[in-house]
Amino acid sequence: MHTPHSGHPGHPEHLVAADRPYLAPWGRREMLRASAICAAATATALGLAAWQPWFALFAPIALAFWAILILFFRNPRRSVPQEPGLLVAPADGTIWDIEAVDEPEFVAERCLRIGIFLSVFDIHVNRAPCDASLVWSRHREGQFRDARSPEAGRVNESTSLGLTVEEAGRAHGTRLLLRQVSGAIARRIVTPVEIGNSLARGGLIGMIKYGSRTELWVPLTAGFEVAVAKGDKVRGGETVLGRFVADGAA
Repeated sequence: MHTPHSGHPGHPEHLVAADRPYLAPWGRREMLRASAICAAATATALGLAAWQPWFALFAPIALAFWAILILFFRNPRRSVPQEPGLLVAPADGTIWDIEAVDEPEFVAERCLRIGIFLSVFDIHVNRAPCDASLVWSRHREGQFRDARSPEAGRVNESTSLGLTVEEAGRAHGTRLLLRQVSGAIARRIVTPVEIGNSLARGGLIGMIKYGSRTELWVPLTAGFEVAVAKGDKVRGGETVLGRFVADGAA
Protein backbone atom coordinates (compact mmCIF):
# COMPACT_ATOMS: atom_id res chain seq x y z
CA MET A 1 0.00 0.00 0.00
CA HIS A 2 1.00 3.65 -0.28
CA THR A 3 2.81 4.59 2.93
CA PRO A 4 3.86 8.25 3.27
CA HIS A 5 7.00 8.98 5.23
CA SER A 6 6.01 9.00 8.89
CA GLY A 7 8.16 12.03 9.82
CA HIS A 8 6.13 14.47 7.71
CA PRO A 9 3.02 16.33 8.92
CA GLY A 10 0.95 15.58 5.87
CA HIS A 11 0.19 15.66 2.17
CA PRO A 12 -2.61 17.52 0.31
CA GLU A 13 -5.86 15.71 1.09
CA HIS A 14 -7.14 15.81 -2.50
CA LEU A 15 -3.98 14.02 -3.64
CA VAL A 16 -4.23 11.45 -0.85
CA ALA A 17 -7.76 10.74 -2.09
CA ALA A 18 -6.60 10.62 -5.73
CA ASP A 19 -3.98 8.04 -4.75
CA ARG A 20 -6.51 5.48 -3.50
CA PRO A 21 -8.04 4.19 -6.78
CA TYR A 22 -6.02 1.90 -9.03
CA LEU A 23 -6.67 4.22 -12.00
CA ALA A 24 -5.49 7.83 -11.74
CA PRO A 25 -8.43 10.27 -11.82
CA TRP A 26 -6.76 12.54 -14.38
CA GLY A 27 -7.40 10.00 -17.12
CA ARG A 28 -11.20 9.87 -16.86
CA ARG A 29 -11.84 11.82 -20.04
CA GLU A 30 -9.38 9.74 -22.06
CA MET A 31 -10.68 6.47 -20.60
CA LEU A 32 -14.29 7.36 -21.40
CA ARG A 33 -13.34 8.35 -24.93
CA ALA A 34 -11.32 5.17 -25.43
CA SER A 35 -14.17 3.04 -24.06
CA ALA A 36 -16.70 4.63 -26.41
CA ILE A 37 -14.48 4.29 -29.49
CA CYS A 38 -13.46 0.72 -28.73
CA ALA A 39 -17.04 -0.32 -27.92
CA ALA A 40 -18.21 1.11 -31.25
CA ALA A 41 -15.35 -0.60 -33.10
CA THR A 42 -16.09 -3.95 -31.44
CA ALA A 43 -19.82 -3.71 -32.19
CA THR A 44 -19.10 -2.78 -35.81
CA ALA A 45 -16.67 -5.67 -36.21
CA LEU A 46 -19.15 -8.17 -34.79
CA GLY A 47 -21.94 -6.76 -36.94
CA LEU A 48 -19.87 -7.01 -40.11
CA ALA A 49 -18.88 -10.55 -39.11
CA ALA A 50 -22.42 -11.62 -39.96
CA TRP A 51 -21.58 -10.71 -43.57
CA GLN A 52 -17.89 -11.67 -43.66
CA PRO A 53 -16.72 -13.81 -40.68
CA TRP A 54 -13.14 -12.54 -40.84
CA PHE A 55 -14.34 -9.12 -39.60
CA ALA A 56 -14.67 -10.75 -36.17
CA LEU A 57 -10.86 -10.63 -35.92
CA PHE A 58 -11.05 -6.86 -35.36
CA ALA A 59 -13.04 -7.29 -32.13
CA PRO A 60 -10.17 -8.66 -30.00
CA ILE A 61 -7.82 -6.08 -31.55
CA ALA A 62 -10.16 -3.28 -30.46
CA LEU A 63 -10.42 -4.78 -26.96
CA ALA A 64 -6.62 -5.06 -26.68
CA PHE A 65 -6.25 -1.43 -27.76
CA TRP A 66 -8.83 -0.43 -25.14
CA ALA A 67 -6.97 -2.32 -22.40
CA ILE A 68 -3.67 -0.61 -23.29
CA LEU A 69 -5.26 2.85 -23.14
CA ILE A 70 -6.98 2.15 -19.82
CA LEU A 71 -3.92 0.62 -18.18
CA PHE A 72 -1.82 3.64 -19.12
CA PHE A 73 -3.52 5.41 -16.20
CA ARG A 74 -2.82 2.65 -13.68
CA ASN A 75 -1.59 3.67 -10.25
CA PRO A 76 -0.38 0.56 -8.40
CA ARG A 77 0.30 0.54 -4.67
CA ARG A 78 3.82 1.37 -3.56
CA SER A 79 5.68 0.83 -0.31
CA VAL A 80 7.63 4.01 0.47
CA PRO A 81 11.00 3.58 2.24
CA GLN A 82 10.97 5.07 5.75
CA GLU A 83 14.71 5.54 6.37
CA PRO A 84 15.60 9.23 6.95
CA GLY A 85 17.72 11.12 4.43
CA LEU A 86 16.62 9.30 1.27
CA LEU A 87 15.44 10.59 -2.08
CA VAL A 88 13.10 8.21 -3.90
CA ALA A 89 12.38 8.14 -7.62
CA PRO A 90 9.70 10.69 -8.60
CA ALA A 91 8.59 8.47 -11.50
CA ASP A 92 8.67 4.99 -12.96
CA GLY A 93 10.97 4.43 -15.92
CA THR A 94 14.62 4.12 -16.88
CA ILE A 95 17.52 6.19 -15.55
CA TRP A 96 18.56 7.84 -18.79
CA ASP A 97 21.27 10.23 -17.66
CA ILE A 98 23.09 11.33 -14.51
CA GLU A 99 25.25 14.41 -14.93
CA ALA A 100 26.43 17.63 -13.29
CA VAL A 101 24.82 20.74 -14.78
CA ASP A 102 24.14 24.34 -13.76
CA GLU A 103 20.62 25.15 -12.53
CA PRO A 104 20.10 28.94 -12.61
CA GLU A 105 16.38 29.28 -11.91
CA PHE A 106 15.70 27.93 -8.43
CA VAL A 107 18.58 26.01 -6.89
CA ALA A 108 20.94 28.60 -8.40
CA GLU A 109 24.04 26.43 -8.30
CA ARG A 110 25.61 23.41 -9.95
CA CYS A 111 23.49 20.31 -9.50
CA LEU A 112 23.42 16.60 -10.14
CA ARG A 113 20.59 16.02 -12.59
CA ILE A 114 19.00 12.56 -12.65
CA GLY A 115 16.84 12.09 -15.75
CA ILE A 116 14.18 9.36 -15.87
CA PHE A 117 12.67 8.42 -19.23
CA LEU A 118 9.09 7.15 -19.17
CA SER A 119 8.02 5.09 -22.18
CA VAL A 120 4.36 4.69 -23.09
CA PHE A 121 4.43 1.34 -21.24
CA ASP A 122 5.58 2.84 -17.92
CA ILE A 123 3.35 4.14 -15.13
CA HIS A 124 3.08 7.90 -15.56
CA VAL A 125 2.06 9.28 -12.17
CA ASN A 126 4.68 11.39 -10.38
CA ARG A 127 5.57 11.26 -6.69
CA ALA A 128 7.40 13.50 -4.21
CA PRO A 129 11.05 12.43 -3.76
CA CYS A 130 11.11 13.36 -0.05
CA ASP A 131 9.25 15.23 2.65
CA ALA A 132 9.30 18.76 1.29
CA SER A 133 7.57 22.10 0.95
CA LEU A 134 6.65 23.44 -2.49
CA VAL A 135 7.98 27.01 -2.58
CA TRP A 136 8.32 27.78 -6.31
CA SER A 137 6.87 26.58 -9.60
CA ARG A 138 6.98 27.47 -13.26
CA HIS A 139 5.23 26.11 -16.35
CA ARG A 140 6.92 26.67 -19.70
CA GLU A 141 5.44 26.16 -23.13
CA GLY A 142 7.82 24.51 -25.57
CA GLN A 143 8.50 21.81 -28.10
CA PHE A 144 7.71 18.09 -28.05
CA ARG A 145 11.05 16.48 -28.84
CA ASP A 146 12.07 12.94 -27.91
CA ALA A 147 12.11 12.86 -24.09
CA ARG A 148 15.18 10.59 -24.08
CA SER A 149 17.35 13.57 -24.97
CA PRO A 150 18.82 15.55 -22.03
CA GLU A 151 18.00 18.67 -24.08
CA ALA A 152 14.30 17.88 -23.76
CA GLY A 153 14.24 19.41 -20.28
CA ARG A 154 15.48 22.69 -21.73
CA VAL A 155 13.37 23.01 -24.89
CA ASN A 156 10.22 20.91 -24.34
CA GLU A 157 7.05 21.93 -22.57
CA SER A 158 7.65 21.41 -18.87
CA THR A 159 6.56 22.16 -15.33
CA SER A 160 9.29 22.80 -12.75
CA LEU A 161 8.68 22.50 -9.01
CA GLY A 162 11.03 24.10 -6.49
CA LEU A 163 11.15 22.09 -3.25
CA THR A 164 12.85 22.58 0.10
CA VAL A 165 13.63 19.44 2.09
CA GLU A 166 11.62 19.33 5.33
CA GLU A 167 13.06 16.15 6.82
CA ALA A 168 15.16 16.41 9.95
CA GLY A 169 18.92 16.10 9.45
CA ARG A 170 21.70 17.84 7.55
CA ALA A 171 19.64 18.00 4.35
CA HIS A 172 16.90 20.09 6.00
CA GLY A 173 16.26 23.21 3.93
CA THR A 174 18.15 21.90 0.88
CA ARG A 175 16.68 23.12 -2.39
CA LEU A 176 15.67 20.54 -5.00
CA LEU A 177 14.19 20.98 -8.45
CA LEU A 178 11.68 18.47 -9.81
CA ARG A 179 10.81 18.87 -13.48
CA GLN A 180 8.03 17.17 -15.47
CA VAL A 181 8.92 17.21 -19.17
CA SER A 182 6.66 16.40 -22.11
CA GLY A 183 7.87 14.08 -24.86
CA ALA A 184 7.20 13.43 -28.51
CA ILE A 185 3.83 11.87 -27.66
CA ALA A 186 2.95 13.54 -24.37
CA ARG A 187 0.73 16.60 -24.72
CA ARG A 188 -0.44 17.29 -21.20
CA ILE A 189 1.32 17.70 -17.87
CA VAL A 190 -0.86 17.45 -14.76
CA THR A 191 0.46 19.12 -11.59
CA PRO A 192 -2.36 19.69 -9.06
CA VAL A 193 -0.13 21.11 -6.31
CA GLU A 194 0.19 24.70 -5.11
CA ILE A 195 2.94 26.82 -3.62
CA GLY A 196 2.85 26.37 0.14
CA ASN A 197 1.79 22.72 -0.01
CA SER A 198 3.56 20.24 2.22
CA LEU A 199 4.47 17.05 0.38
CA ALA A 200 5.16 13.65 1.88
CA ARG A 201 7.83 11.35 0.50
CA GLY A 202 6.22 9.07 -2.06
CA GLY A 203 3.01 11.10 -2.11
CA LEU A 204 1.21 11.58 -5.44
CA ILE A 205 1.86 14.99 -7.06
CA GLY A 206 0.56 14.57 -10.63
CA MET A 207 1.29 12.80 -13.89
CA ILE A 208 2.50 13.27 -17.46
CA LYS A 209 0.23 11.75 -20.08
CA TYR A 210 2.02 9.35 -22.47
CA GLY A 211 5.79 9.17 -23.19
CA SER A 212 7.75 11.72 -21.15
CA ARG A 213 10.68 12.54 -18.86
CA THR A 214 11.03 13.43 -15.17
CA GLU A 215 14.15 15.09 -13.78
CA LEU A 216 15.39 15.57 -10.23
CA TRP A 217 18.09 18.19 -9.61
CA VAL A 218 20.16 17.99 -6.38
CA PRO A 219 22.86 20.56 -5.50
CA LEU A 220 26.36 19.12 -5.55
CA THR A 221 27.09 20.79 -2.20
CA ALA A 222 24.26 18.88 -0.48
CA GLY A 223 26.32 15.74 0.13
CA PHE A 224 24.07 13.46 -1.91
CA GLU A 225 25.32 9.94 -2.59
CA VAL A 226 23.78 8.36 -5.72
CA ALA A 227 22.50 4.77 -5.45
CA VAL A 228 21.42 4.22 -9.08
CA ALA A 229 23.18 4.06 -12.45
CA LYS A 230 22.29 4.80 -16.06
CA GLY A 231 20.04 2.08 -17.45
CA ASP A 232 18.50 1.12 -14.10
CA LYS A 233 14.75 0.62 -13.97
CA VAL A 234 13.11 2.54 -11.15
CA ARG A 235 9.69 2.62 -9.49
CA GLY A 236 8.21 5.95 -8.44
CA GLY A 237 7.92 6.44 -4.69
CA GLU A 238 9.74 3.19 -3.99
CA THR A 239 13.21 3.01 -5.61
CA VAL A 240 15.91 4.84 -3.64
CA LEU A 241 17.87 7.20 -5.91
CA GLY A 242 20.37 7.98 -3.18
CA ARG A 243 20.86 9.42 0.29
CA PHE A 244 22.27 12.51 1.95
CA VAL A 245 25.52 11.73 3.76
CA ALA A 246 27.12 13.61 6.62
CA ASP A 247 30.53 14.46 5.18
CA GLY A 248 29.78 17.08 2.53
CA ALA A 249 29.59 16.63 -1.22
CA ALA A 250 29.59 12.98 -2.21
